Amino acid sequence: MTPYNPPLEGRSAKGYLLLDFNEMTIETSPKVRQALHDFVDSKRVQVYPEYGDLNEVIASYAGVKPEEILVVNGSDQGIDVVMRAFVEKGDRVIIPSPSFAMEYQSALVQGAEIIKPEYQGPSLSFPLEEVLGLLDSSPKLFVLCNPNNPTGGDISMEDVQRILKRAKEKDVVVLHDEAYFEFSGITAKDFIKEFDNLCITRTLSKQFGLASVRAGYVISQTQNIQEFMKIRGPYDVNMFAKTAIVAALADLPYFERYIAEVMREAKPKVEEFFRAKGVKFYPGVANFLLVEPKEPEKLIKNLQEQGILVRPREDPPGTVRISIGTLQDTERLILAYSRAMGWS
Repeated sequence: MTPYNPPLEGRSAKGYLLLDFNEMTIETSPKVRQALHDFVDSKRVQVYPEYGDLNEVIASYAGVKPEEILVVNGSDQGIDVVMRAFVEKGDRVIIPSPSFAMEYQSALVQGAEIIKPEYQGPSLSFPLEEVLGLLDSSPKLFVLCNPNNPTGGDISMEDVQRILKRAKEKDVVVLHDEAYFEFSGITAKDFIKEFDNLCITRTLSKQFGLASVRAGYVISQTQNIQEFMKIRGPYDVNMFAKTAIVAALADLPYFERYIAEVMREAKPKVEEFFRAKGVKFYPGVANFLLVEPKEPEKLIKNLQEQGILVRPREDPPGTVRISIGTLQDTERLILAYSRAMGWS
């Protein structure tokens, strides 16, 4: 194994427009910032966390029962907890690929054998029939990133239900990674009652601007959550995260406005620009686009020189993932991209 070392250091200190990690490109809600200030001033930083009604607050937002929620230190920890609960050395884990790096990392830590059915064809479509066949091969866990990162594509709930049914017949756990739920509206939450083999992970990093405090949660049936609580430490979620989560979920209109601008205005504008210029990209339903420029390394370097960071991808080779921000961010991106390619 090698560590997962995303290129993070120094990126926020130089005034870059950060379009490389799918973060919110504006500051989080003023109410969140005020709540964090108030917590620092409360003289309780030295005290161990007390979570109060945090589960109830998240459950109300997610539309499930409080006992079906596990709050975690970012969805990364949620993925890790699910892996640790179900996967042992030598077990098979199916991860349609390419997908989010931490899914592979957590599986490898458990000593799993990872099976990687590839997204297919010129549109990188989900390999449904291959996945259904692989579920007959006695894997322990199947990971479904929906919408997928980095391709941005989604899988219909009808297909998710087919996967869940086949997985339940074969005693396979399904991890449904919903990191981009707020942008896409896609969720398997309504299947929780029917399928005890379903675990959903979500984050509040990207769409609520809480990336630095690490905030996420797992949704699953109560008996699974009780098992996960044996793995997650009692204080793994810090009080800054707890304070920020409660404040963010009490100020939903602020974030809904941002999400609407990203998905209904900024993203279509970028797509229109790419189509007009003949730039290949993969249509998706999240707050980013996977792009296949003619000279990716040159593009990345030139955009950085213009103060914009984007994310190079090795899988698929020759691609670049670009986060979508506000309309103002988008206009800056389009101008910089045009300059980088010599179009203006």
